Amino acid sequence: MVAVKPKLLKKEKLPGIKIKSKKPFKKTGTAKEHVKSNNVKNKIKETSIVSSTKKKVKYIYPSKAIDENLLDLSLNALSKLTENYNTKNMIFGDENPIFLQIRCIKIQNTTGNIKFVLPHSTAASTGEICLITPDLKKGKKPDHEPTIEHWEDLLRKAGVTSVKTILPMRQLRVEYDQFELRRRLMTQHDFIMVDTRVLNHVSHHLGNMFFKKHNMLIPVNINEKKDLKKDIDVGLRTVMLRLNEGAISNLVVGHTGMPQGHIKENILAIIKQLAERYPGGEPNIRSLFLKLPQSLSLPIYMTLRPSNLIAPPKIKKHVPKEFREYEDELSTIPGAIVKIAPDGSVYVKIQKDKLTKKQDNKEDGQHEEMEESSDNESE
Repeated sequence: MVAVKPKLLKKEKLPGIKIKSKKPFKKTGTAKEHVKSNNVKNKIKETSIVSSTKKKVKYIYPSKAIDENLLDLSLNALSKLTENYNTKNMIFGDENPIFLQIRCIKIQNTTGNIKFVLPHSTAASTGEICLITPDLKKGKKPDHEPTIEHWEDLLRKAGVTSVKTILPMRQLRVEYDQFELRRRLMTQHDFIMVDTRVLNHVSHHLGNMFFKKHNMLIPVNINEKKDLKKDIDVGLRTVMLRLNEGAISNLVVGHTGMPQGHIKENILAIIKQLAERYPGGEPNIRSLFLKLPQSLSLPIYMTLRPSNLIAPPKIKKHVPKEFREYEDELSTIPGAIVKIAPDGSVYVKIQKDKLTKKQDNKEDGQHEEMEESSDNESE
């Protein structure tokens, strides 16, 4: 068998019939223009897809996402962590604090303190509780023992047994004037409450060291004429959230010696108060974790909410009535104004209008000098 190639038929022109020839493709534009047009079309499609997805996405706030069942699971996991934690690092049966770690999306403008009142106290049952009180007589010369006896009698009559040491303001200034003594005061006590009448003096005297540790310098509104036991109870149930310059802040929720139901009620109470008191509200919360001092953090809430949807949070500080700022012009910087506050903070503002006017005056003067010099050279 021999393979034979089939002959291709030639196209013959028929008489009276015209065959149209295919025209070459006309380029409407350059290759770059075609690429740009394709990119624009792709971008339009992407934006349409993103816009359609944005409408469908609904972000859930912590108050709706966190319930009792979720907290039961997380607290059971924490109890398993405490078993290994106690055997390795701590004495068995010690009451370790439990923290709620809050991570924000946008950081607030300044540092500040936020006060939360919980349904149950976070102080340990075996902890030392101290109360710093104002003096009966002002000054360093009067003795502080009468003030200690006065407050001990008041607490005994009110039936308060949790407070073990009373520290008047005069004793704090005289006996705790060195750094080592203040540090010893902090290590000896697990919970320190301060009367709001002397809170500013105490915080200024003790320094930032006490603000780094939890359950220290808790403000208490004490009224000796009314129910003193109720005021002390509210102080023991009070927790302070110290907002620093970072995005993460920790808050004491309880300790390992507390019943699981009390810890759960404290966490739910804090989450309800975050909507009103946390800077930026619930939308500004990125995640919530439960953790021990040296353990892994267990997530109970997390969101992927974009930062574009949130306005920058601001903290309004309480300003006293006599707080006045003084303004004046700066001689070293032209067109600048200085503001000095009573706390020592200095703010400098530069006015753009004055700077532009002075620059224009300088340029005019330079042009006049150049014209004068050219006239002298021509002469």
